[in-house]
Amino acid sequence: MKIVGQLYCIDGNVHSPRDQTLYVVGTNEVDKEQVREACIAYIDDYFGKEYFEKERGTSLKDLVESADLSISYERHIPINEASFDYDIWGSGMYTVGNASGRGARKVWVLSFNDDPFGTEGEG
Repeated sequence: MKIVGQLYCIDGNVHSPRDQTLYVVGTNEVDKEQVREACIAYIDDYFGKEYFEKERGTSLKDLVESADLSISYERHIPINEASFDYDIWGSGMYTVGNASGRGARKVWVLSFNDDPFGTEGEG
């Protein structure tokens, strides 16, 4: 399968399997029935299946099968070089929201439901 889509994570920590919260892929890139398969292919290519499962504490298959699938809109937000955020995010960042409109693309969103930090029940 062609590697498409991208992961969204907590606080820009792109290199940590535990921090990944969403998988996002364009509705024009894969059909609804292929979203979960595309997510597994992306994660395996980016992290490696064994490493991801070890760090996340769950099987990749279980994670993806239990994830909630929805449709949303993604926008790229450019960041000015003079901005403090430029040092963190670079020339821009992506955001997912419910509003369509200029510059937005329709995407499939898989929201992961596991608790990789073991914080469930705290509070």
